[in-house]
Amino acid sequence: MRSMQGRVVASSGDKTVAVEVTRLAPHPKYKRRVRKKKKFQAHDPDNQFQIGDFVQLEKSRPISKTKTFLAVPLPVKAKKEKKEEGGEEGSSSDLGIPLESQQQELRA
Repeated sequence: MRSMQGRVVASSGDKTVAVEVTRLAPHPKYKRRVRKKKKFQAHDPDNQFQIGDFVQLEKSRPISKTKTFLAVPLPVKAKKEKKEEGGEEGSSSDLGIPLESQQQELRA
């Protein structure tokens, strides 16, 4: 089974967190995609996760009657760097077309 991602909604037990996983599934009659939520109990050996943290669930051996997942921190995503020169100038240079204001400056 592939790993799932979810948000910690409870961490009251020792070494246990409740994670809510949200997925999109088609409605049986109307075929519109709707959000389905399911809560899973996951093992948190170091008690490192708090409510609101996003975690990845990995399948493991059964730890208890309800815990069969291991909570792992999400890998850090690389953020896109923005140019500091100017928002409009950077977007026009990406297209290779000068803006009207830049054309007037070039003519004068």
